[in-house]
Amino acid sequence: MFCYECSQSGTRVEAIGLCHHCSVGLCQEHGFIIADPITATALVNRTVVLKKKARLLLCGTCLAALQQQKIAS
Repeated sequence: MFCYECSQSGTRVEAIGLCHHCSVGLCQEHGFIIADPITATALVNRTVVLKKKARLLLCGTCLAALQQQKIAS
């Protein structure tokens, strides 16, 4: 599999993974890893953020789309 972003510019670079959100192939240059907070529901429907975070590999498009949520809040 090849990087989707590289293929748009006419080059073929092997993908290292898939975007967690849209599933396009990504190379190291075009992939972004972010920390994803993990939550659990405690007593009385209270949400608790756990200490360890997961990681997500995202393309630039999905990263920008997900970050706009934080800006709008």
